Amino acid sequence: MSDKVSRRGSDKRQKTVIKTLRFTPDEIEEIEGKAEEVGQSVSAYIRNAAMNRKVISLIDDSFMTELLRLGRLQKHLFVEGKRVGDKEYSTVLVAISELSTTLRKKLMSND
Repeated sequence: MSDKVSRRGSDKRQKTVIKTLRFTPDEIEEIEGKAEEVGQSVSAYIRNAAMNRKVISLIDDSFMTELLRLGRLQKHLFVEGKRVGDKEYSTVLVAISELSTTLRKKLMSND
C-alpha cells in the first residue's frame, strides 16, 4: 500500500512548526478571553487572527439553537392557545423568526 493511501487527511495537516511568541500579561489575558468566548484554543485563535480568517463564535451557534427553540415554543403556545387575534403573540413570533433568519444568513455567509 502506498504512503499516500495510508495517510489520513489529518496526518497531512499536522502542525509541526513551533513558534514562541511574547505577550504582556494584559495581552495574553485578553487573547485567552477572546479564544474562550469563541470556543477555540489560544493557538487556533491566534492562527485564525493572523491568517485573517473569520473567527466564528460557538456562542452564536448555541444562541441560534436557543432562539430556534424559543420560536418553536412560541409557535406552539400560539397554536395551542387559540389566540389567533392576539397581536402580542404574533408580533413576538414574527420578531423571533426575523432574527433567526438574519442570524442564520449571517452565520452561513461567513462574513
